[in-house]
Amino acid sequence: MRKATVGIIANPESGRDIRRLIAHASVFDNMEKVNIVKRLLLIMQELGVEKVLAMPETFGIVPAALHAIGEHLSMEVEMLPMKVFGDWRDTIRATELMKDKVNAIIVIGGDGTNRLVAKASEEIPIMPISTGTNNVFPYMIEATIAGAAVSAIATGIVKPDEGTRKTKRIELYEDGKLKDIALVDAVATLHSFKGSKAVWKPEYLREVVASISSPYNIGLSSIPGILKEITERDDLGIYVELGEGKSIKAPIAPGIFKRLEIKEVKVLNLNEEVELKTSPSLLALDGERETEMKGEITAKITRNGPRVIDYRKTLKIAAERGFFDD
Repeated sequence: MRKATVGIIANPESGRDIRRLIAHASVFDNMEKVNIVKRLLLIMQELGVEKVLAMPETFGIVPAALHAIGEHLSMEVEMLPMKVFGDWRDTIRATELMKDKVNAIIVIGGDGTNRLVAKASEEIPIMPISTGTNNVFPYMIEATIAGAAVSAIATGIVKPDEGTRKTKRIELYEDGKLKDIALVDAVATLHSFKGSKAVWKPEYLREVVASISSPYNIGLSSIPGILKEITERDDLGIYVELGEGKSIKAPIAPGIFKRLEIKEVKVLNLNEEVELKTSPSLLALDGERETEMKGEITAKITRNGPRVIDYRKTLKIAAERGFFDD
């Protein structure tokens, strides 16, 4: 049998982008990510995880955590044998290397980091821990609780089909071929260059497709969220075209409500296609300018997103089965 093994992908760039300058987003220090990993490792060791595979990156988050813990850690921790580029390629490559060797993957980052993991994780359960900017997808969760839930899944006390849920994603097609995905929102913009990637100028926004929308989230999914709440559990999505029409204010960045006009709103059923009118377009995916598309651009929301650990349900089942009995 495979050892109870967990992957850790910690993004050193999450929580540090240009939104600290143009908005009022807080900085998420990499030393705090080191502290998160320290707590994760100690909890998982205590609860039966035998091995960790970690993504190497430019800051050295996991090595710093190992150094701080010192002799108190007996669990095997292995850094993946991969070239480090210091960009999105590291996250995708690490996920590809991990997925056949681990029982679960912990993702320490924001919506963008989780989107990259989702492109390669297939059916491996993930535990998304928020450290980014406008986070909708990952949990705001203490590492102690996250580590306990991951341990219950990795050791087999709780089976993946009992303690996880299949999430939604937005699939983007160019002339009928799948081009890219987003987890929370895909926005057609008039931007010409990726630049800093972050999106904060409403005059460049044209169309929004969202799998999750609510007035209590920050980011571009808040635009349709002001009009209708759609949760992760709803088999629905929403499309909004910006233009002359109903005027609203939405929190598109930390500390910033922007005025926008809404021309059209349409609630989408699961797997229902919508054609985007803005073509060519540089699309912002989960808040970051990512993909240039032209020709016929269509989008649909499916249940093909990553399998996410439901920590409340998992820990309830684990407790009932005596996982925490001394």
